[in-house]
Amino acid sequence: MHSARQNLVDRIIRSGARLGGRSVSAVLEDLSRIADDLLEAGVEAGNIVVLEDLQGPHLLAVLLKVWQLDAIPVLCTKRPDLPQGGASFLVDKNFTVRAPESGIPTQGLETTALMHVSSGSTGKPKIVRRGVASVLAEAMGYRTLLPMAPEDNVIVPVPVVHSYGSGFALSALINGCTLDAEPVVRVSRLVHRIDSGASVVLALSAPLARLLADVEDAGAKPDLRVAMVGAGQVSEALTRKFAARFGVRLMRNYGSSETGAIMMGDRGIGRPIPGVEIIHPGCGEVGELQVSSVAPIEGCMADAETPATVWRTGDIVEYRRDGTIEFIERRRGALRINGRFIDAHAIENALRQVPGVDDVYLLVVARTGADEIDDFHAFVAGAAVESVKIDAALMRLSADMPRPRVMRCEKLPVNAIGKPDRAEMEKMAQKGVR
Repeated sequence: MHSARQNLVDRIIRSGARLGGRSVSAVLEDLSRIADDLLEAGVEAGNIVVLEDLQGPHLLAVLLKVWQLDAIPVLCTKRPDLPQGGASFLVDKNFTVRAPESGIPTQGLETTALMHVSSGSTGKPKIVRRGVASVLAEAMGYRTLLPMAPEDNVIVPVPVVHSYGSGFALSALINGCTLDAEPVVRVSRLVHRIDSGASVVLALSAPLARLLADVEDAGAKPDLRVAMVGAGQVSEALTRKFAARFGVRLMRNYGSSETGAIMMGDRGIGRPIPGVEIIHPGCGEVGELQVSSVAPIEGCMADAETPATVWRTGDIVEYRRDGTIEFIERRRGALRINGRFIDAHAIENALRQVPGVDDVYLLVVARTGADEIDDFHAFVAGAAVESVKIDAALMRLSADMPRPRVMRCEKLPVNAIGKPDRAEMEKMAQKGVR
């Protein structure tokens, strides 16, 4: 009897999906050596297999092969440490298989499809679980709201190691599409593929959408039907510019590593996919977005709780009476600095009020050589921000509020999908880059 993970692969094969121009079954046949190596290394049903630094179609193909073995793939650029000393096998970018040197196989992952290492843009990176039901619900969302159909050619040039890219790509395969998941090497080459009619459905990040929109129009008439942006906010100005260049408005995609895409649409952050309902805020109100989901949300590996059906996003939104949901800001929890909790929102808000400030990111890192001491940093982005005005804004805070060390930069460092790159900012903070 096949498991839920193995049934996912069977479903993709039966759908007639194609990956890189070939049938999925043919692609998987070429990976029989990797399957043999994993079995020889001792992989059994329910084991964890880390896919380290694989990209695009190679990552997707190995992921599907791991599912065929009823194991759980972890998508990452660098092998993470599992909670409680858990054991994991590894496949690296050279397709070399390594067995765990120590550790205990993790239990209780029967319903888990895959795991991501979160970007860390809203805190320290975590190992996040996505259930089989969640993956299928996301595919249904794309099929219903785009719509995404079997005859579609889908291009996913964004990194599939991240939850947005992998969710989009796996949904394309589940829905029987022809998928091109080659990473972007040259923007001009991607534009040529779009202009030549290679894509009907396109997955983008906001920075990539802007780069495409800036390419001069060569007079082609692309067959592009849907261009969707995820993992970040989209301005109306960018939407108009992209539409003028490619003939379609940018659709929005909203979700998280824990849930996958849960909202899609052409206004605000979209509307809920089937099986997802907004439970807070009420229509006409502002508050933290909370949703209920038919597909259980499995959370992080370190979580002791059972899968939940309610998700608190941590994002403050306005739920307008016309049905539009507008993102306002990320809810800032309390930051803990040297054992003391502080009001991060007050500090961030004060800095955002300074003329010329475009963005702010607060960061607490352990001091180099003295891990027991926390240092508090505020990255302030803006091309023409005056230090004296930043100092004045911080002076207006209450006397008991700690002052961060301000790190000025023209723009916040971002990762491949346009989210704040916490790891890069930690390096900058430790080096004292200003």
